[in-house]
Amino acid sequence: MGERGMTGHARGTARLDWVDATRGYSVAAVVLFHVILWSYAPAIADLDGVEVPFWGTVNSILGSVRMPVLLAVSGLVMARRIRTGPLVHGTLAKAAANYYLYVVWLLVYAAFYAVVTQAYLPHRVDGPVEVLAQLVVPATTLWYLLALAVYTVLLTLVRRVPAWVVLTVLTVLSTLVHGQSFPDQLWNKVPELFVFFAFGVYGATVLRRLAERAHAVWLVAAAVVAVGVTGLGRFTHGRAADALVFVPRGLAFMVLMVLAVVLAVRWAPVRRLGVALGRQTLAVYVLHPLWIALLTVLVVGPLRPALRALLANPAGAALYPLVVTALLIALSLPVRALAGRVHLGWLFALPTAWSDALSGARRPTSSRETASEARPTGTMQAPNAARLNGPVAASGGELP
Repeated sequence: MGERGMTGHARGTARLDWVDATRGYSVAAVVLFHVILWSYAPAIADLDGVEVPFWGTVNSILGSVRMPVLLAVSGLVMARRIRTGPLVHGTLAKAAANYYLYVVWLLVYAAFYAVVTQAYLPHRVDGPVEVLAQLVVPATTLWYLLALAVYTVLLTLVRRVPAWVVLTVLTVLSTLVHGQSFPDQLWNKVPELFVFFAFGVYGATVLRRLAERAHAVWLVAAAVVAVGVTGLGRFTHGRAADALVFVPRGLAFMVLMVLAVVLAVRWAPVRRLGVALGRQTLAVYVLHPLWIALLTVLVVGPLRPALRALLANPAGAALYPLVVTALLIALSLPVRALAGRVHLGWLFALPTAWSDALSGARRPTSSRETASEARPTGTMQAPNAARLNGPVAASGGELP
């Protein structure tokens, strides 16, 4: 069916598919990054002549793409709520839901590592003392959930401060934090990457217009800028010099990624895959480190001979990160639905009663009241607006 034959709802939905798809492909990039870092690189460390330099380059690029893009889209989703609403009702529920998920999965990680005790596994959570410490100082990849809660609260509190002031302060903060050394630490990601979430919030209109007017020429221009900023960083020496290009590099790749996804989702298979991933981001994000840990235990132990034989083959070494990434995502996607069937849906969403209490929602008492509340009251209540600004519960508990 052509554009002319589509309903207004269908056109609105199609225009917003890039948001889900960008979020989905960004999370897939996070998984690939961790597979290369935690599984592929250690597996080839003691094997001569099997390293594929391509994957080192990919991970270097992913370092500039994955989190800035994911955070910018998360900010875009929350933009109207943060900029126009006080820290009550829906905004408070959104922040609380993300922190709730952080605590729940921190406890899941602690339980997991109480059983999977291998000390060589990255980002372990060992014992109640570490759990208590990480309630405020994250040391696992779950930092992202905590960050979303913190960012939402802080930007809502300063919503009346001019955007340029907030963005300037956060850019300086990001540059200063990036210029410091935090070996094996993850808490620093919260202040370091705050600026990209804020760019999503304050630049939501710009990002939407960029998506609406995406063109191949713009994509090429954005790629040139991204490569140029990256190249500038390569010519600088020292952590301080690299810190100066950190934010510009992240923004350049953010624009490049948005344009690339918007153009790519015009092809239906890419759109369907991206949207499917974008609507299941939470399960993929929180589960993939645990899958990688289990895989690491297997390949260090009983599967070690088979892995060595696989990686000794050039094709096997080249395809390993992609195959493992696809496998981990496939394992994660059905987990949320299965959890709901066995009354474990609270692992992936703030319980409805809590969400209603925090958002100020009241349950309808009659069919007439239900119908009244279901009717839109203005243009901002259209389905596409709801998808961009609805609470966690409305989107199935997915990452914003």
